Amino acid sequence: MRWIHSFTLAAALVASSAHADDAFDALRARWQVQLVGASTLDRSDPDVAAQLQARARSVQGWLARMHTGAEVSALWDDAAAFDDPKGLLASAAVTANAFRLRQMALAYATPGSPLHRDAALGTATLAGLDWLVTHHYRASKPAIGNWWDWQIGTPLYLLDVLSLMDASPELRTRTLAAVNWYIPDPRHRTRSDGSLRNAETETGANLLDKALVAILSGMLGRDEQRVTLGRDAISPALELVERGDGFYRDGSFVQHTYVPYTGSYGAVALADFARLVQLLSHSAWPITDPRVSNVFLWARDSYAPWIIDGAMPDALRGRKIATPSQSEHSVGRSMTAYLATLAEVALAADAAALRSAVKGWMTRDRSFGARYLAAPGGVGTSGLSLYELGLLNKIANDPAIPAAPEPQGARLYAAMDRAIMRAPGYAAVLAMTSPRMSSFEAGNGENLQGWWTGMGMLSLYTADQTQFGGAFWAAVDIRRLPGTTTDRGGNGRPVEWKQYPNTENWVGGVTQGSYAALGMSFSMREVTGSPLHGKKSWFMLGDRILALGADIGEGQAPVETMVENRKLASLQAQLLVDGATLANGSKAGARWAHLLDAQAGSSIGYVFPQGAHIVAERAERSGNWRALNDQQSAQEVRSTFQTLSIPHGTGAEGSYAYVLLPSASEAVTAQAARDPGLRIEANDARVAAVSDTRAHAYAANLWQAGSAPRDGKAYVSASGPAAVVLMEEGSWLHVSAADPTQSQATLELTVARATGPVLTATPGVTVLATAPQLRLRINTAGAAGSGYSATFALPLVSETN
Repeated sequence: MRWIHSFTLAAALVASSAHADDAFDALRARWQVQLVGASTLDRSDPDVAAQLQARARSVQGWLARMHTGAEVSALWDDAAAFDDPKGLLASAAVTANAFRLRQMALAYATPGSPLHRDAALGTATLAGLDWLVTHHYRASKPAIGNWWDWQIGTPLYLLDVLSLMDASPELRTRTLAAVNWYIPDPRHRTRSDGSLRNAETETGANLLDKALVAILSGMLGRDEQRVTLGRDAISPALELVERGDGFYRDGSFVQHTYVPYTGSYGAVALADFARLVQLLSHSAWPITDPRVSNVFLWARDSYAPWIIDGAMPDALRGRKIATPSQSEHSVGRSMTAYLATLAEVALAADAAALRSAVKGWMTRDRSFGARYLAAPGGVGTSGLSLYELGLLNKIANDPAIPAAPEPQGARLYAAMDRAIMRAPGYAAVLAMTSPRMSSFEAGNGENLQGWWTGMGMLSLYTADQTQFGGAFWAAVDIRRLPGTTTDRGGNGRPVEWKQYPNTENWVGGVTQGSYAALGMSFSMREVTGSPLHGKKSWFMLGDRILALGADIGEGQAPVETMVENRKLASLQAQLLVDGATLANGSKAGARWAHLLDAQAGSSIGYVFPQGAHIVAERAERSGNWRALNDQQSAQEVRSTFQTLSIPHGTGAEGSYAYVLLPSASEAVTAQAARDPGLRIEANDARVAAVSDTRAHAYAANLWQAGSAPRDGKAYVSASGPAAVVLMEEGSWLHVSAADPTQSQATLELTVARATGPVLTATPGVTVLATAPQLRLRINTAGAAGSGYSATFALPLVSETN
């Protein structure tokens, strides 16, 4: 493969190489660039200088509190839980020590650092490394606690220390012996005794992390076989998968078998891909697997479509929503940097597209204040490296790179039960759950209240870029999330690593440009234990989203549908219901509502086309992060929330209908209530359907075989469960359909109208007839919920004088 290689290697930091052209030294020099920045980096730049100063302050504090001497019991008193009987705190302490040593090495080795080449710091760093690999991270010492600490976290940090410091041959050999003992083969998860007996096969981000461990340890040990082992271990992660961990054909990314993780483990995978491809490109060990080109396809299809004004949505971050230091925007900024790194080794067209997208996110993201690249607080792992700062600065200051706008339209990732809908002024992210995906994941004491996060939560992104940041997750009523139909169930501590599936398999839909039919038939039986069930639909109709629900009932407690649960930036935010202020209260037969939070720049309309009994509640809520994550603070945090709900009571057969108008003014919302421009054709246990009377569009979710009506007559019939979107555009009719159950071999559709000949069709679509009705057969076997489309000419309408 032809690569474009456009970065400059810094001068080697370690001058002990016997041969300037040695392949191992060249590889090490390339890695040092990623750690300390390129030689061309302007270290007087305010953001670069601020980051150097921030790291130096942290390191000076650690250095002042560091215990020295071969027989001390701990290097730092606040990272010394090595005797934790459960093991988790012990393994975390080893990684915490390794992290601090890495930061010390960076402060020592980075040109421009206030501590650059500080002799006392250099001595302390190597002494700390010696102590750690003597007492806690050494060959033959059984691993306890979290395997990740021993096989990924600690070794990566220690290998960076060796890459930056001129350690003695004996210390280097001992450190590498420990790394190689805990990770003898990156393709397999080592058992606690160091063996590979019945070892689990690594996948996804974990595999890539361990491949990097093998490459770096081989590089430092001058072991060509180990570098090759690490490089070749990358190959399984380049495969498309049909189940389990990895990347799917539709761009989905799954880790832990059944959790959508594009923004967490997927972010790690992206970072590893970017670093590995760049590190090995033009080295003595280039990646020769031709499937490496998939990395650039995933950059385009798996990552970029999800980043919203620089933010990576929480719906794709799994357990990490319970870690306050890792917000949507901080993770999004890191992923932006990884994509910029990947652009350095991409082909010209891919590189240009990536840099343009990066510049667009940087331009629009206001969450960091006036300066997008401002140094993060402290030296947290979510911050940008100096190398990444340099790349992003270069893109920001290059007038030849245009800032790409936010994309428009709907996109469904059926393999992970997630969808995103975009129109000017907003994006909406839908989190669903099926037998294939878990409603949430708890593990390592994280995400202990996530019961409802995958049960139809609709996250609305507007001008309020910090809506889901700050104290949102700690303070929100987490059993009343926006978009969900809830009985507020989910008690006790969830079982870690357990799948909590929706047992109903009609989950997914189909998209067509700015139109979509999305739906989820759901049961809470295997999630919270509640008998609550129902059928939920979301129809994207250009700049509107129609939400329909039917067949709702049998909750453990009174059931309600959460139209909204929004964190307010100002207590002056105004909620109007039918034109009258109603922050707290209820109204029967409401036709519309409007929420204006001027301080956040947020203006959202809600229309109830069939009228609705709605309940509004505004309250300041308090909570703490430890309730979500054992490792976080118990300090109380507060935020004020405005909720808007539709109560269903305790009986069966509840339903609802409302239209979201993101970014709409009060006047536009009131007008939409008078003339919504849509007609709800059906909403029951058999079918949900709508006609867009403005755009000649029609969408339906058929929950079972049968027909969906239009104007009271059968219009679309299906041989089995189906999602369908039809759009008339001039003299064309576009038809899109899918099998959301992912279980049918074929799907036959009949549309009660005649058309002209087929113009285009997705492979797998067979046209059975175009008159007197349009009839199609779709081969949905193996489609994994993906949609099929066909376009037909429409008969000319006879003109009369």
